Amino acid sequence: MITIIFLLLLGLAGWTISTLMSKGIHQEEIKKELGNIFDSLKYLSSSLTALVKLLMKDSISSAKDDDFGPITSNVIELLKLEKKDKEEEAA
Repeated sequence: MITIIFLLLLGLAGWTISTLMSKGIHQEEIKKELGNIFDSLKYLSSSLTALVKLLMKDSISSAKDDDFGPITSNVIELLKLEKKDKEEEAA
C-alpha cells in the first residue's frame, strides 16, 4: 500500500516537473498550487510538532502522578508508624 502511494506521488512529481519544464499555459496556476501544498505541509508539520509536545507533557505529568502516588502513601504510612512507636515508647 505504501509502495503504491509512493509511486503515485513520484509519478505526480514527475508529471509536474515535466509540465513546468515545457512552459505550459497553466504554469502560474501550477506554481500557485505547489505553494499551497508546501504551506499546508508546513502547517501540518508544525501542528504535529505541537501535538507531540502536548502528548509528551501529558505523559510526563501522568507518569509523575502515577509513579509517586504509592511512594507518597508509603512515606505517610511510615511516618504514622514512627509517630505511633514514639508515642508507645513515651507511654
